Amino acid sequence: MEEKKSIFDKIINRADSASIKWGRYQQHDIISFGTADMDFESPACIREALIKKAESGLYAYEYKPEGYYQAVTGWFSERYNWKIRQEWLTNCPGMWALLSLCLQAYTMPGDKVLIHAPHFHPAISVIEGAGRKVVTQRLDFDGAGYRFDPEAFETILTAENVSLFFLVNPHNPTGYLFTRNELMRIADICDRQGVMVVSDEINSYLIYDDADFVPYGSISDKSRGNSVTLTSPSKAFNLQGLTYAIGIIPNKEQWEKLEQVRIGMDFDFATNIFSIEATAAAYRDGKEWLLRLNRYLQANLDYMESYIKVNLPQIKLIRPGGGYIAWLDFRELGLTPDTLRQTILDKARVGLTWGETFGQEGHGFERLNFACPRATLKEGLERLRLGLSS
Repeated sequence: MEEKKSIFDKIINRADSASIKWGRYQQHDIISFGTADMDFESPACIREALIKKAESGLYAYEYKPEGYYQAVTGWFSERYNWKIRQEWLTNCPGMWALLSLCLQAYTMPGDKVLIHAPHFHPAISVIEGAGRKVVTQRLDFDGAGYRFDPEAFETILTAENVSLFFLVNPHNPTGYLFTRNELMRIADICDRQGVMVVSDEINSYLIYDDADFVPYGSISDKSRGNSVTLTSPSKAFNLQGLTYAIGIIPNKEQWEKLEQVRIGMDFDFATNIFSIEATAAAYRDGKEWLLRLNRYLQANLDYMESYIKVNLPQIKLIRPGGGYIAWLDFRELGLTPDTLRQTILDKARVGLTWGETFGQEGHGFERLNFACPRATLKEGLERLRLGLSS
């Protein structure tokens, strides 16, 4: 019996487009599993909303309509039973811009910001670019998976006099999913130490193996009182080019601090009207599409894990709890980062996000984006097998 085709099996040629993911290679025969966007079309509900707005012919300044706020608050209420309020919300043109505003609002130049390692390289650029100092806590790795050590976390906060903790959950690049108990420990520790928490939850829309994702701001009065949740439908609905992010700040005083900085950047006056339409459509009408996507990506992950165990035993897959990036351990090959990168590019003809860009802890690892048609994933894995065996 022929396997039923999924809408996500459709192959879209992006090599000749302006895609950053696919356009970075001069050789068009390289399959790109790098930059974290998807090789899938966004759902019809979003495309229809954007077309309707485009056909209106009116692209002037607009307020956010009531339907936008209903869609955002409804999403978090239905999905997480988190009753967020309209007055807690803010927005910015992208997650990194919003992180930058948080650094300006809640820290001073020279203050220390903690982030987990291996760390996502743009975060370091934003933190250091704001004149703050990066402090890292290495997630413990036992060869099969990662673990968060709350005792070591508290020790570092105290010893380094950290002002702000940048939590990434699920973690990028490891895919580590923090548990409710771990988040409660973080909230208790940060409340006791007077440390502000900014929680990047952009990868939380896609969760695997029936695990539960818990928004940091929802877990306790302590977490609500001293945190900003950064979120966006952009990763899960493939809207990265619309550069839009939402901040959720339950504490009124903290909200006002951020708003003062945002006003100073003139981000408060109006927002990209197409970003608003796409965001509202995703939250209002995209639930069923996202459920189908989650199932497809879970199947991609399962296939990749099985294939690697049988055909690439020298590589270890660190199974992610969420998102669509897989952290691969190549250290058994004994290659330097440069040699490993050139082997993968020149012999396998595959592009990944190179582990050394995630700091010292990323050496010997590579990040693979599996948000692609299964046929593309299969070909890429087969290329890796052939390239590494030659």
